[in-house]
Amino acid sequence: MSTIITLTVEEIEENFDFAFKLCQKGHTIKVVTEDGKAVIMTPVMGYTQLDPGVNIPDPEEFTPDPAAVSAYVAESMAEMTRDF
Repeated sequence: MSTIITLTVEEIEENFDFAFKLCQKGHTIKVVTEDGKAVIMTPVMGYTQLDPGVNIPDPEEFTPDPAAVSAYVAESMAEMTRDF
């Protein structure tokens, strides 16, 4: 079992190539910002490239449809409470 290696933003910037090699060898790296937020670099086994025709929307441009969200929530709640 490997432990998570914790680095600051400055440490990852100064040693990115080394940290990336560690990640490639199976280690997980947590990068912590000055305000306490964190991101994780972790190896993913079995990664496959997406088909270029797949259109993934930009989260910044996403506008939820209230009716569709409501219908999804109602359908999900009905499925979760079906046997109660």
